[in-house]
Amino acid sequence: MPEILDLIEAAQHGNERAMETLIRQFEPLIIDKSCLFGKLDEDCRQHLTLEFILAVHNFDLKRFD
Repeated sequence: MPEILDLIEAAQHGNERAMETLIRQFEPLIIDKSCLFGKLDEDCRQHLTLEFILAVHNFDLKRFD
């Protein structure tokens, strides 16, 4: 499995498969944070997934050179 930084770089350059892989890797956390009162809030899950995508695109890879 490619390193996470490689996946982020690929996703930032438009590689949809890399973004899908990142989302799948972090999906358990997204789902966990989307549960309110023990029930999955689908709107919250979708919002957090969008925020995750934006975070990947805004992530500064130069900090890890």
